[in-house]
Amino acid sequence: MKKIFSIAKFCFLLITCLCFSNCNKNKNKSNIILYNKSITTIQSYIHGKWELIYGKGGVATTTQYYHNNFWEFNNARVKILDNVNIVADTTIYWNYDLGSFTNGDSTFLMKFYDKENVPWVYVVDRIYNDTLILHDNSSDAYFYHFAKSN
Repeated sequence: MKKIFSIAKFCFLLITCLCFSNCNKNKNKSNIILYNKSITTIQSYIHGKWELIYGKGGVATTTQYYHNNFWEFNNARVKILDNVNIVADTTIYWNYDLGSFTNGDSTFLMKFYDKENVPWVYVVDRIYNDTLILHDNSSDAYFYHFAKSN
């Protein structure tokens, strides 16, 4: 009888530990949808320096990895450094329009011009597990994944 009671107590303790360990894992995960938020909310979440890690998508669904590519957002400005070369250091124009991959919702599109005067237009999609995700505003969009940088 003591053996059955000991086994039951051990099983209860094991199940309790497993339940609490799963709860802690879920607290670290975050999914903040940004495309349906106000401009000030989007700006507050993306403010700071981010490192571009990889992009995935396009017609052939390819993945491209980046090294030493940093984007710094400061409300109405963006600065992009690729290795130590400045690609863009300019004003962001925010347009409220229908975005691609936004479930039919209108969103604030981030538009700016690089050093060669080429326009770049993105949807600020979300932050998922501390990863900022932007994507092209097009039907064959690339989804760009950024990690917060110091």
